Amino acid sequence: MLVEINPSKIYGKVKAPQSKSFGIRLVLYSLLKESKLDNLISSDDVNVAINVVKQLGVSVEGTYFKREKELVTPKFLYFGGSATTLRMSIPILSILGADTIIDGDETLRKRPLNAIIKALEGSVSFSSSSLPTKISGKLKENFVRIEGGESSQYISGFIYAFSLVGGGEIEIIPPISSKSYIYLTIELINSLGGNVKMKGNKIYVEKGDFKPYIGKVPGDYALASFYASSSIVSGGEIVIEDVYELPNFDGDHSIVNFYEMMGAESYVKDNKWIVKSSEKLNGIEVNVDDYPDLAPSIASLAPFSSSPTVIKGIKRLKTKESNRVVTISETLSKFGVKVEYDEDKIIIYPSKVKAGHVICPNDHRIAMLASVLSFKSGGIIEKAECVNKSNPNFWKDLISLNGRIIIR
Repeated sequence: MLVEINPSKIYGKVKAPQSKSFGIRLVLYSLLKESKLDNLISSDDVNVAINVVKQLGVSVEGTYFKREKELVTPKFLYFGGSATTLRMSIPILSILGADTIIDGDETLRKRPLNAIIKALEGSVSFSSSSLPTKISGKLKENFVRIEGGESSQYISGFIYAFSLVGGGEIEIIPPISSKSYIYLTIELINSLGGNVKMKGNKIYVEKGDFKPYIGKVPGDYALASFYASSSIVSGGEIVIEDVYELPNFDGDHSIVNFYEMMGAESYVKDNKWIVKSSEKLNGIEVNVDDYPDLAPSIASLAPFSSSPTVIKGIKRLKTKESNRVVTISETLSKFGVKVEYDEDKIIIYPSKVKAGHVICPNDHRIAMLASVLSFKSGGIIEKAECVNKSNPNFWKDLISLNGRIIIR
């Protein structure tokens, strides 16, 4: 798919894209208790999660998920490009006992598995240190010690795994990256009858009394941020509906505050994110280690600011769907933006953005970044269907917001 974008003023009302993080967690919650997800939209990654729970023994009818029998571990599981589903599923497979080959697409085959292999050493073996690999064995005790720097998703997976068997303990070896996603998992599980506590670098999972989840999948701030930034750079005003109220910990929702810090009017009220453009934007310095998916969102606004933006804590950007340190920088450069990077940071300078032409590197957020730049000066995005990984309605939503988009 090729998308041609002409300069446009983005404004109006739109529903937030469904949260991939919540959506996958709620699908996986069906391993513990039934779930009815009223508005579930089948993005590529959510479809992977649905297929995994079906193969583990959950009955799926439309958006109703119910475990009717003992869980099983299949001989083969395919995870597409969904790192979240992969990393949360490996601990679940280890607690159930597995003799399973797991694989994914080319992006997932590049993702490291070092932390989980080391954590399960002695109980569970892996035939290789990257996908495809065969997992064999069963965790011998309800305790695991795991490095926290590679991915928080393994830790979320162990919270689910130990909830399945009535309890367990997780010791995280610092540093702990993306803590916000651990907090999100704990908050969700506890809200549904779980009993999970985090004290320092230890997580204690006790037996829960789980209740069904019946409701909507909340909106996603990180995905919605590209609608917001498109409106800001084009001089518009936008209301993004169906977002969750801001919690008391940092996370992807922190983008609301980051855009305000950069000079836009940005706030949440009554489950709506209201965003208005500003005559003057300014650069910020931010460490994204706890919310790496916000790097493209911040980068989308940075060239239009009056001072440089410095994005730090970028180590894990290198192992996303693409090496985002490189692909963010290359995408900005193709639109005439001055950008520099090293091992520790990306620096984006105020620039006169020009029309650009990019090919999506199998990374949904890079195409979304390019769309924001294009609304200011025009652009062409090839392989634009890559947005289906997380938000299949992306282009349709932008057209509804006055985006002058031609899809070929």
